Amino acid sequence: MNPYVSVTLVMCGVVFLALAATAYMAVYFTRRAKADLQAALTPLAAVLDGEADVEEAQVEGRFASKLAFGRMAHAEGGPVRVFQVELIDAAGGDAWLYVVYPGKGTTEFRPEGSPKLRQLEVLRREDLASELGVTSDWFQLDYSPEGGYVRLTMPMSTRKDIPGADVFQRQLAVLDQLSDENRAMQEGQFEEAQGRDNG
Repeated sequence: MNPYVSVTLVMCGVVFLALAATAYMAVYFTRRAKADLQAALTPLAAVLDGEADVEEAQVEGRFASKLAFGRMAHAEGGPVRVFQVELIDAAGGDAWLYVVYPGKGTTEFRPEGSPKLRQLEVLRREDLASELGVTSDWFQLDYSPEGGYVRLTMPMSTRKDIPGADVFQRQLAVLDQLSDENRAMQEGQFEEAQGRDNG
């Protein structure tokens, strides 16, 4: 046989084997990643008496009679992966955002200078980060009247940053209290505004 033909056949065989090995490894790691994600999400779904969706990387159910979610997502405006815990409580009113940097001991509240922070006692807790089980450089709590949720957002480095069931339950309990405070505050502002209009 012509040596050029032999070399060509050998090279084709090597390429074929490399492609087959690459495809096998891709399938293996995809299955492994899904299995790891399922193992991490299943206990969270149990806290909510709900379901885990590995394809969407989220759990959904109810906590304190409120619709609740836990999900992996990408941070707005960047490639950072985050884990979000949400309670649905559409209280209307105005949005707010609270960002905490535990290592620096600093916080930001938006809208800046708003009196809302004084009315949301949960946000002023000194042990807030430890109660939420947050060990990252930052975390944020926010309320969206459009989305109708109170949400906790924490950065993730790997899937190991998905909280355990006990931490997830504590996070939901904090959000439940925060959503009640937010509703009372938003309703109070509405009644105050109506009083001014009627006066």
